[in-house]
Amino acid sequence: MEGSSVTMTNSNRSSFHNEEILGNNFASATLTKANDEEVAVMVGIDERGEHRRVKPFLYLVVGIVSMCGLLYGLDLGSVGATFVMDGFRQHVNWDCSSASDNCESTADRDKGLISFFFGIGATIGSLVNPYFAERYGRRPSLALSTLIYAFGSAIQTFAPSMQLLWTGRFFLGTGIGMLSMVAPVYVAEVAPDRVRGSMGILYDLSTALGIVTGSAASIGLKEWQNGWRISYEVGLPFALLLLLTLALKVVPESPRWLAAQGPEQDLVLTLKLLRFEEELESETETLHKEVQELREIGEASWPEVFSTNNMMRRRVMLGVFFFAIQQLSGVAAVLFYAPDVLNTFFEEDQAILGTLALTVLGFLSTTATVVAVDRLGRTKLLVYGGAIMFLCLVPLAVLASLEQSEWVGWAVLVLSGIFIVSSFISWGPALYVLCSEMFPYRTRGKANGVTSMSHWLFASVVGAVFPIASSASLSGCFIFFAICIFSGTSAVYFLQVETTGKTFAEIDEAFLQHKPTFKRKDW
Repeated sequence: MEGSSVTMTNSNRSSFHNEEILGNNFASATLTKANDEEVAVMVGIDERGEHRRVKPFLYLVVGIVSMCGLLYGLDLGSVGATFVMDGFRQHVNWDCSSASDNCESTADRDKGLISFFFGIGATIGSLVNPYFAERYGRRPSLALSTLIYAFGSAIQTFAPSMQLLWTGRFFLGTGIGMLSMVAPVYVAEVAPDRVRGSMGILYDLSTALGIVTGSAASIGLKEWQNGWRISYEVGLPFALLLLLTLALKVVPESPRWLAAQGPEQDLVLTLKLLRFEEELESETETLHKEVQELREIGEASWPEVFSTNNMMRRRVMLGVFFFAIQQLSGVAAVLFYAPDVLNTFFEEDQAILGTLALTVLGFLSTTATVVAVDRLGRTKLLVYGGAIMFLCLVPLAVLASLEQSEWVGWAVLVLSGIFIVSSFISWGPALYVLCSEMFPYRTRGKANGVTSMSHWLFASVVGAVFPIASSASLSGCFIFFAICIFSGTSAVYFLQVETTGKTFAEIDEAFLQHKPTFKRKDW
C-alpha cells in the first residue's frame, strides 16, 4: 500500500467566526448546544478509572479527512484492472492480435509510464506541500491538494491519447502526494492523545478499503466498452464531496496550527467544536506551551538532519532505506499489476476476481495491525512479516519459471495472498508508525519529508520498470523482490532499535547505545 508520509507542515491563515461556523455547519451547531454527556462516546478508561470521552463530531471530521486515503486506494485498486479491459486496450491500441511485433513492448512501456508519472507527481507533491500546509493552513492545503487531484482525474478520464493520460496521471499523483502528507498530520493534530493511534490508523484503513472498492468495481466495469473511464474517475465523486465539506467548513482548521498562526478567537471556537467544555482550558494551555517550546528550540537545519550528532545520519538513512525496500519488495507492483499478472494464468474474469480476493485480504490485514503493532512491537512485526514475505517470493520465482497452467496460477494466487497479508500487517502501516517515532522532535519534519520522498520516488521507479521486466522474466522480478526484502528485514533486525513504549528521550538513548548482535537483547 502506498502509503502516506507523516511530515509536520505549515498552513495558511483561515479565520472563521462563530456565526460562520454555526451557519455553515449544522452538525457542529447541534453538538455545541447538546449536553456533553449525551453526545459523549466512551472510548476507554484512563489511569484514574474515569471514562474518557470523545465528541462524535471529532469522529466525523477525522472520517472525512481520512477519505484522502480512500482516493489513493481507489486509484491503486482500479487503474491496474484497466490493463486487461478490452475497451481500454482498444482505445490505446494495445490490441496486438494483428499488430506488429513491437506492440507488446509498446504496451509494457505505456503501462510503466502510467505508473511512473503518477509516482513522480506524488514525489513532487509530498515535497512541496509542507510549505503550503505550514504557511496557509491545513484546511487550505487539503483543498488545494484535492483540487489538483480532481483536475488530474478529469484529464485522465477523458484523455483521447496516451500522452494526455500520462499528463492526468502526473497531476493526480501530485494531488495524492500532497494529501498523503497533510491528511495524517491533520488527524494527528486534531485527535486527543488518548485516541491518536486508533484515529491515525483510519487513513491506512481508508486506503485499504479504497483498494477493495476499486477492485470490486472493475468486475462490472470490464463488461462495458467505456467502463475503463469510470475506473480512472472512480475517486472523483469522493474528491468533490471532500471539497464540499471543506467549503462548508465542516472540517475546521487544525487547533495546532491556529495556536501557532491563527487568532486566539479562532482557536477557542475550534476547540469548542472538537473538545468538551472541561477540556478547553487545559488543551489551550498545552497547545500554546508546545508552540512556545518549538519556537524556542527552532527547526533543525538540513546539515543538522544529516549530522552524526545523536545518530541522525544513521536514522535518516535507515528511514530512506526502509521506505525504498517497502517498494522494492514488490508489494505495490503486485497489487497494481495483479490483473495483468494473473491474466497470464487465468481468463480476464478470473484475473480480476483473483485481484479482488487479494485486496480483501489486504484490507483485513490492515485492521489486524491496530493490535499487532503495539503487542508485538515495531521491529518484531517488520522482521516476522519480512521473513514470511521472503518465504513467499522464493517459491513464486520458481512457479513463474514453469510452464503456464491453471494449477500454477492457483499456486501463484495463494502465495500472493500470503505475501499481501504479511506485507499489509508489517511493511505497510507498521513502517509508518516506526518512522514517525524514530526521529527527535526538532528534526522530525525534515527527516520524515526525506523518507516520504524515498517512498514515492522508488514507487515511481518500480512502477515504470515492472511491466517491462516482468515481460522479460517474471521469475527474475520475484527473485529481485526476495533479495530486497531479505536485505531490508536484516537491516531492521541488526540496525533498528525498538521504539514501542519508549519516550523520545529513551529512543535517542537506545540509538546511541545500540550495537548489532545476532541475538537481540530486547527480544
